[in-house]
Amino acid sequence: MNVTFRLPNEALEKQFVEQALKSGMGGLKGHRSVGGCRASIYNAVPLMAIEALVDFMKHFEQKNG
Repeated sequence: MNVTFRLPNEALEKQFVEQALKSGMGGLKGHRSVGGCRASIYNAVPLMAIEALVDFMKHFEQKNG
Protein backbone atom coordinates (compact mmCIF):
# COMPACT_ATOMS: atom_id res chain seq x y z
CA MET A 1 0.00 0.00 0.00
CA ASN A 2 1.26 3.48 -0.82
CA VAL A 3 0.24 6.39 1.36
CA THR A 4 0.41 9.63 -0.59
CA PHE A 5 0.45 13.06 0.98
CA ARG A 6 1.27 16.69 0.23
CA LEU A 7 2.98 19.36 2.26
CA PRO A 8 1.97 23.04 2.05
CA ASN A 9 4.44 23.75 -0.78
CA GLU A 10 6.95 22.03 -3.04
CA ALA A 11 9.97 23.56 -1.29
CA LEU A 12 8.86 22.00 1.99
CA GLU A 13 8.28 18.65 0.26
CA LYS A 14 11.82 18.77 -1.13
CA GLN A 15 13.19 19.57 2.33
CA PHE A 16 11.14 16.72 3.83
CA VAL A 17 12.47 14.19 1.31
CA GLU A 18 16.08 15.37 1.75
CA GLN A 19 15.93 15.23 5.55
CA ALA A 20 14.23 11.84 5.48
CA LEU A 21 16.98 10.50 3.24
CA LYS A 22 19.63 11.82 5.66
CA SER A 23 17.74 9.96 8.41
CA GLY A 24 17.95 6.71 6.46
CA MET A 25 14.46 6.80 4.96
CA GLY A 26 14.48 6.73 1.19
CA GLY A 27 11.79 6.39 -1.44
CA LEU A 28 9.51 9.08 -0.04
CA LYS A 29 9.50 11.28 -3.12
CA GLY A 30 6.15 11.15 -4.88
CA HIS A 31 5.50 10.20 -8.47
CA ARG A 32 7.38 12.36 -10.97
CA SER A 33 4.22 13.45 -12.81
CA VAL A 34 2.11 14.10 -9.69
CA GLY A 35 4.63 15.24 -7.08
CA GLY A 36 4.01 15.17 -3.37
CA CYS A 37 5.31 12.42 -1.12
CA ARG A 38 4.64 8.71 -0.96
CA ALA A 39 5.35 6.16 1.76
CA SER A 40 5.21 2.47 0.87
CA ILE A 41 3.96 0.45 3.82
CA TYR A 42 3.55 -3.05 2.45
CA ASN A 43 3.03 -6.09 4.67
CA ALA A 44 6.76 -6.86 4.59
CA VAL A 45 7.67 -3.47 6.08
CA PRO A 46 8.34 -3.98 9.79
CA LEU A 47 6.24 -2.03 12.27
CA MET A 48 9.43 -0.50 13.66
CA ALA A 49 10.09 1.15 10.26
CA ILE A 50 6.59 2.65 10.19
CA GLU A 51 7.00 3.94 13.74
CA ALA A 52 10.34 5.52 12.76
CA LEU A 53 8.64 7.29 9.83
CA VAL A 54 5.83 8.55 12.06
CA ASP A 55 8.37 9.87 14.59
CA PHE A 56 10.33 11.58 11.81
CA MET A 57 7.14 13.17 10.46
CA LYS A 58 6.14 14.46 13.90
CA HIS A 59 9.57 16.02 14.47
CA PHE A 60 9.56 17.52 10.98
CA GLU A 61 6.14 19.06 11.62
CA GLN A 62 7.28 20.52 14.96
CA LYS A 63 10.28 22.16 13.30
CA ASN A 64 8.58 23.31 10.11
CA GLY A 65 4.95 23.87 11.01
